[in-house]
Amino acid sequence: MLLCWWGGVRLLKSHRADRAQFAAAQNVALIALTTSLLMWLVAFLDVGGEWFLMWQSQKWNGQEAAFQMFTIVGVAPTFL
Repeated sequence: MLLCWWGGVRLLKSHRADRAQFAAAQNVALIALTTSLLMWLVAFLDVGGEWFLMWQSQKWNGQEAAFQMFTIVGVAPTFL
């Protein structure tokens, strides 16, 4: 989460800068989004869903919410 904020702040600061500085700031944001994408996929969908059988629970089934976040974070680099 902190890496996403850091990338966002760097993008805002380099908004009016030249192309090389903006590309450097964009790399940090892409790394942050990739890390977040892997976290939602591996930690919540794979580990929570399969190892802990989250899909069997009526109360603790967070797979739909995890998939929604995975999709949102997966689409975000398209706009970046």
